[in-house]
Amino acid sequence: MSPLNFDPKNDGYWGDTTATLDWCEQNYQVSWYIAEFWNTVTNLSMIIPPLWGIHKCLQRGLETRYLVGFLALLLVGIGSTMFHMTLQYSMQLLDEIPMVWSSCAFIYCQHMVTSRSGEKGLGMAVLLATYGTLFTCLYLAWPHPILHQVMYGVLVFYMIYQAVMILRGGYNKVSMKLFVLGILMYGSGFLLWNLENEFCHRVEAVRGYLPPLLAPITQLHGWWHLFAGYATYMNIQFCLFHRLDHLQLSPRYTSDLMGVAVQVTKSAIA
Repeated sequence: MSPLNFDPKNDGYWGDTTATLDWCEQNYQVSWYIAEFWNTVTNLSMIIPPLWGIHKCLQRGLETRYLVGFLALLLVGIGSTMFHMTLQYSMQLLDEIPMVWSSCAFIYCQHMVTSRSGEKGLGMAVLLATYGTLFTCLYLAWPHPILHQVMYGVLVFYMIYQAVMILRGGYNKVSMKLFVLGILMYGSGFLLWNLENEFCHRVEAVRGYLPPLLAPITQLHGWWHLFAGYATYMNIQFCLFHRLDHLQLSPRYTSDLMGVAVQVTKSAIA
C-alpha cells in the first residue's frame, strides 16, 4: 500500500494492532507509518525537556540521581511514542513499565532532598526497586490496565505527599506556584484522558464537525501527554531547587529554553 494513497480503515505500516489498548484517535488517518499521529507527536513534551535537562545536568555537574530522573522521563517519552506510533503490545510495555519505574526514580530524588552529601539512601532504593520489580512481574503475568493504573497511581499520590513535606520543610513562593501549577496540569491531563475514554463517540462527533486545522485540539489523550510531560519536568526542577538549597548552594529559579530552570551561584557537587 502506498503511504501517499492509503485507506485509514486498513492496517498501516505496523500491521494488526496487538496492544491491549487502542485510543480515541482514528488509526493511520494522518500517516501510513504512524498509527496515532497526534498521540505520538505530543510525546515531544516528554522528550525535548528531559534532553535539555540531561544537557544541563552534565554541564553543571549535578548529582547523578537528577541525570537518572531526566533519563527516566525521556524513556517514558520514547516508550509512549513507540506505543502510539505502532499500537504493538511490546511497545505498550515499553510505555507502561517505565511509567512506574520512572516514578520510583522521582520518589527517590525527592526522598534524598534533605540527605547528607554523598549519602546513598539504600533502604529507599531497595524498597522502590522491589516495588518496580513486583509491578513488572505482576503486569507481565496479568496485563490488565487496572493493575497498571493502581500501582502507578499509588506512586503519584506518594510523590504529591513528598512535595508537600518538602514545602513544609523549606517553603519557597516560586516552588509553591510550581507545585500548584504541576498539580493542575497533571490533574487536567488525567481528567481529559479519562473523559475521552468514557465519551469517545461524542468526542469523535465533535471532532468531525470541526475544520481540519482545529480537529487536533480534541485529541484529549494528547493533552495528557503535553500536560503530564511538562508537569513532570517542573517537578524535577522543583526537587532540584530544594536539594541545592539544602546543600546551601544558593539556588534561584530562572527561565531558559524550556521555561522554568534552576540556577546556582555556587558549584554543585557531582
